[in-house]
Amino acid sequence: MCTAKTILEYEELLEDAGFVRIHKSFLVNLLHVKEYLRGEGGSVILSNGKEIEVARRKKDIFINKMKEYYKY
Repeated sequence: MCTAKTILEYEELLEDAGFVRIHKSFLVNLLHVKEYLRGEGGSVILSNGKEIEVARRKKDIFINKMKEYYKY
């Protein structure tokens, strides 16, 4: 038997564990965000060196989660 969850289900499951959805296809662990590059939505650099675009619609949510997570 195979069970699959949608990214929305994972987003809801992991939101209290330091994860935030930054794009329709990406859910990131805030502990692994090393840098935020400003732009329309901007992008993040992760601890593994990958750069991921932040959707314009998700930018404010992402920034607020970062401030909350790191008590900025």
